[in-house]
Amino acid sequence: MSPEIYRKRVFCADLSVGDEVEEVFRVERVERRSGKKGAYLRVSLVDRSGTVTAMIWEEVERMVEALVEGAYARVRGAVEEWNGMLQLRITAAEPWSEALDLADFLPRGPIPGEESMAGIRELVATIRDPWISRLVRSLLDDGQLAAAFAAAPAAKLNHHAYVGGLAEHTLSVMRLCAAAAEHYGDLDRDLLLAGAFLHDVGKTAEIAVEPGFPYTEEGTLLGHIPIGFAMVRERIARIPGFPREIAMDLGHLILSHQGELEWGSPVQPRTAEALVLHFVDNLDSKVATARTHLAGIEAGHGPYVRSLRRSLFRRALREASTEPPAQVGGGPDRGEPSLFDRVD
Repeated sequence: MSPEIYRKRVFCADLSVGDEVEEVFRVERVERRSGKKGAYLRVSLVDRSGTVTAMIWEEVERMVEALVEGAYARVRGAVEEWNGMLQLRITAAEPWSEALDLADFLPRGPIPGEESMAGIRELVATIRDPWISRLVRSLLDDGQLAAAFAAAPAAKLNHHAYVGGLAEHTLSVMRLCAAAAEHYGDLDRDLLLAGAFLHDVGKTAEIAVEPGFPYTEEGTLLGHIPIGFAMVRERIARIPGFPREIAMDLGHLILSHQGELEWGSPVQPRTAEALVLHFVDNLDSKVATARTHLAGIEAGHGPYVRSLRRSLFRRALREASTEPPAQVGGGPDRGEPSLFDRVD
């Protein structure tokens, strides 16, 4: 008889100040710190809905043994507010080893992966070059790969780090590239759209769709750029007569999209399309990172973000005014006439 699977009742997004909590979370990070009263722990707990910061002030030595990074723990505590943010003050914790519904611990994005994939297919349908279209469609028509693409995160931590994140990020990059092609006029739109779709395809094999989004063995040893390059070259080899120049240009887009050698690109962008793809990809990832860290902050200072190397700030949204702007300078409503109004 199979063991009963535990399903969470309370998620991070449900927490409010004053709540008494006893629930299972995944332990993402445990930081041991020192204060005026001695050692304490700062812990990040996660589930599918997000993250909550937890503080432990007592029984630190016992608690640190119960809270193992990457493992699960049942914790008891009360939700407090500190500096305008929620935090959980933990009074008890123990490791959790019973069966869990892992879906409870897989964060999901605001847009289902299948919905983003539908948008990708619409843009792919606008590609006119028959060779590029055939290549891209061969990947989209592969049911196993398409399902993996729809489920995969775009990153482990920094941006679109949730189920469906890869498809959401890819669609955004494709839309921005299409806009850039229209704006500049002399870019190869078909090549750019294909590169936008293919640039992160290797992430379908790099990151496992499991709690914590661990790197696969292939992802650890190779990384998504070489994986994606090899996947595309293998598909090209199945298409007799595929033009060498298109294969080379697409390969360059994949290999150079990180922009710099120290950022993981085997080569730097050397074509206009490759430069556009790099900067658009970087733009989309940075904006997504900022939006994630500013979530829940209506106005004022946000957190320091290590990947951006800066703290963030959000200005409150301005209400649209229905009043016409005040006139500046001379004119009939100013009172005294302007010297320019005189007629001698």
